[in-house]
Amino acid sequence: MPSELIQSSSDPLYKQVMDDIIRDIDSGFYGAEERIPSEEDLRDIYKVSRVTVRRSLAELVKRGYLVKQQGKGTFVQKKSSGEVVFRDVDCIDSFTSTCDGNGCRPGAIPICCEFVDIPDEAVDFFGDGSGGTALRIARVRTADGTPIMFEDNLFQAERYAFLAELDLRDVSIFDAIKQRIGLVPSKSLNGFDLNIDRADSDLASLLDVSKNEPLFYVHGRYVDQNGRPMFFGKQYMVGKRYSFRL
Repeated sequence: MPSELIQSSSDPLYKQVMDDIIRDIDSGFYGAEERIPSEEDLRDIYKVSRVTVRRSLAELVKRGYLVKQQGKGTFVQKKSSGEVVFRDVDCIDSFTSTCDGNGCRPGAIPICCEFVDIPDEAVDFFGDGSGGTALRIARVRTADGTPIMFEDNLFQAERYAFLAELDLRDVSIFDAIKQRIGLVPSKSLNGFDLNIDRADSDLASLLDVSKNEPLFYVHGRYVDQNGRPMFFGKQYMVGKRYSFRL
């Protein structure tokens, strides 16, 4: 049930309200498709301004926890099993943080981690200083144990060679990179290529779907905050388990 806010906390009030509502949703205090208290009632419950309440609700709607119904109020969003909402295709966000933002438990099943020759399609991206080699990491990503995505990424070999020494099961590669060398993905050069593909036999087996199941296919070239090549990425996502909000 709603908790008292901590005025001295380093977290702003809107985030405290937001986090408290998330806890109440996760605990079942607010059930799926249930109407939550009105803005006026939330102001009284948390003793905050209307602006604070509206910012909290707007963020929860953006994250997929709540949905507004015109003239009726704000309701807890009903989620399909294994659904993950990718909120903004212009934002570099890890699968782990996307799951966290949608109340799902992220997971990763390593398929391969090996040094490979850079394919022709990625030579220009990595440039002459690559030595012609990249570190290929392929994993199946899961949400609450359900396969959601197959990611097949090529990392700049010399800078990210340490990833080959890590246990990549159920971990965020982005977090590992940030903790080890302080680099984060900044943007995708030339944006993302978003297409629809169908699962071949291998992808169908990895993602636990039928052959020819429709998949989202995203292809991008990602650089770090210093503008240097980070990874050349391909992701295949199960369409019925993954939603894009543009």
